[in-house]
Amino acid sequence: MFFTLFLAAVSAHAELTIPRLTGSIVIDGDLADSGWSSATRVERFVEYMKTNNEEPPAKTVAHIAYDSEFVYVAFRASDPRPADIRAPFVDRDRLLEDQDWVEVLLDTRGDRRSAMGFRVNARGIQADSMFDDTIYNEDFSPDYFFESAARVTPDGWSAEIRIPLSTLRYPPDDPQKWGVMFLRNYPRRFRYVMANVSIPKSSNCFICHEDEFGGVAGLPAGGHMTLAPYTSAQRVESRNRQSRMAAEPLRGETGGDLKWSPSTALTFDATLNPDFSQIESDVPNISANSRFAFEYPEKRPFFLEGVDLLTTPMRAVYTRAIESPAWGVRATGQSGNTAYTALIASDRAGGSTIHSGPLGSSLVTREERTLAGIGRVRRTIGKSFIGLLTTLRESGGELEAESDHVTGGQSAAGLQFRAERARSVEIRMTNVE
Repeated sequence: MFFTLFLAAVSAHAELTIPRLTGSIVIDGDLADSGWSSATRVERFVEYMKTNNEEPPAKTVAHIAYDSEFVYVAFRASDPRPADIRAPFVDRDRLLEDQDWVEVLLDTRGDRRSAMGFRVNARGIQADSMFDDTIYNEDFSPDYFFESAARVTPDGWSAEIRIPLSTLRYPPDDPQKWGVMFLRNYPRRFRYVMANVSIPKSSNCFICHEDEFGGVAGLPAGGHMTLAPYTSAQRVESRNRQSRMAAEPLRGETGGDLKWSPSTALTFDATLNPDFSQIESDVPNISANSRFAFEYPEKRPFFLEGVDLLTTPMRAVYTRAIESPAWGVRATGQSGNTAYTALIASDRAGGSTIHSGPLGSSLVTREERTLAGIGRVRRTIGKSFIGLLTTLRESGGELEAESDHVTGGQSAAGLQFRAERARSVEIRMTNVE
């Protein structure tokens, strides 16, 4: 009898599906909506952070479903002591280890290499990321569009998440199989992390342990387009020597961004005179007694499509070095086991390039416009991958040092950079036991 029940449980676990909704769902943190009755219910969770995939200290139930426009995810996070729930008001993407939060990782491409993360805490604040297994890193630079809500209940808290299908990138298969991982962070005396899958402590990958959910069919085939134009004008007035107000001529700026997905596996980005003033500000860094340059996360939308393709085990691409693009075009996609991205942009004059040395770094000012290009191809081979990366930076003028002094007493004035090209090939092997 026990053996029969065990086989039935294994079979049910192996046939996970994401069903279509048969009812409505309102994103308000209340799981009483009729639509959740048709969603897949996941109750098996283990704790892998403090223990070795043992029984968790609190019960968690996850739900997942979809319709013609959205993917719906919900969590019911029970808590034996609801008063201990940690849900501070924080900025977006600042949901850290000391807070109660839940997260769904969606590997819609099915490569078991990367997944898009959608996280929400008990206060309803969001965080989103791209988890890249190739370098075991969760990058919070992307800002995806999704809705979420949460509420504290007498026996814990609950959360609802609605993700537009236009936010996701998936192959044209029908039906599809997606990798899904549900997570819950539970900080109390110790930090506990619960998941719907076992994560061996000896493993050198994370996304590879995801559960496979099938039954996803009839999804939109592409054709999504987003156009974000802008125009602005300004006029500066100041007092002259006669204490009279003098006005400068009216100056205007016009530009915009375009994102077009002709298919679910290919996306084109274009930008013309972009206005990046509306994105989040950089986190302040203390520059005192700092010998080397700071590195800031990328937040500009043009550079964030397929952000995992521009990360390598050894940092080879820093897109923030393209400081003020006048225009740029980019293509990102995937064909089978091969993912690729290529971009080219015209960077305005006046920006600075970091000139590194053995004892310190200096800034070199660009007097003329430069052309910057990046190309990356990555092919998955079983549990390993092979990649090719090429970069280009060309200028027809001089690059003059901002200062004629470099730490170590060497002069950087009058440096001539007519063209810089770099190519690299990487092979990375990973094993899963």
